[in-house]
Amino acid sequence: MMPSRSVKSPSSSASIPTKQMVVYESLRAEILGGMLPPGATLVIDALAKRFHVSIIPVREALRQLQAERLVEIRPHTGVRVTEVDASSLGEIFAMLGALEGLSAVHALEHFDAGGIAEMEGLLQRLETSARQGDRAGFEAANRDFHLLPCRVAGFRRVEESLRGVLTEWERLHRSTFPRAQPPDMVAANQDHREIWEAIRRKDAAQVTSLLERHNETAAEHYLRLFRARG
Repeated sequence: MMPSRSVKSPSSSASIPTKQMVVYESLRAEILGGMLPPGATLVIDALAKRFHVSIIPVREALRQLQAERLVEIRPHTGVRVTEVDASSLGEIFAMLGALEGLSAVHALEHFDAGGIAEMEGLLQRLETSARQGDRAGFEAANRDFHLLPCRVAGFRRVEESLRGVLTEWERLHRSTFPRAQPPDMVAANQDHREIWEAIRRKDAAQVTSLLERHNETAAEHYLRLFRARG
């Protein structure tokens, strides 16, 4: 068996947010919440004054937002909030399936007792949220569930890419399907349990197949809603 990797949350090493993180989290929330609409221009100097910081943490925060496709930084033209492209729905779910499958397969040999306990805790959060009808809690736990194998495998670049695609989907979902009936959370959790059991058995083929089915089910649901809009 290959040596296991330490599993820690990205935020566990620092309890006090940095200036960059304050700017990043504030702007991210405003973009996802629609307070900063698609096409809005962001002026670095104005943001620095607003947050009472220098331009350095602002630039770093904007680069982080650019990595999540929330803003685009164009030389000589400034920073703009990216547009929302609902037609990319199929591509987003294809990317989710590919990145999640890649990280899960490579994590098979690296789950130690800490990683197992963390995954079991996430499954409990998912099931509790489903029972209580807590959509926001379910979405947060679902995000963590799919990101955990990246950290277990030590795939930082894949994790960064997956975070970006998940954020893109979160924004598209909020803007395009704000009142749409979501997929069945209980059925989704059955998928989550099956995926986890396949990971514990180290069954790479089954993990890949289950993740593909999981994402295809969600993609088909939202593609039907998208086509119905037109």
